[in-house]
Amino acid sequence: MPKKYLVAPRSQKCIGCMLCVLATSRYEKKKLGTKDSPITIKGKPSAYKIQIDYGDDLKFPEKIVQICPQNCFDTI
Repeated sequence: MPKKYLVAPRSQKCIGCMLCVLATSRYEKKKLGTKDSPITIKGKPSAYKIQIDYGDDLKFPEKIVQICPQNCFDTI
């Protein structure tokens, strides 16, 4: 099965809720918090920027796609 990658093609829709950051930390690192997450959100309201660390291998990118309330993410 080919490996899937998480991408954020609709990052301009981000509202900064950090659900993706917490979910990634929980599913991938087995921790609850924002410190060790491969996804970071920076910026200010109406101008958030989503950064994904592709050095970390995400095992469950589909879960991150599903948890985002603004549908910012896709898998390729």
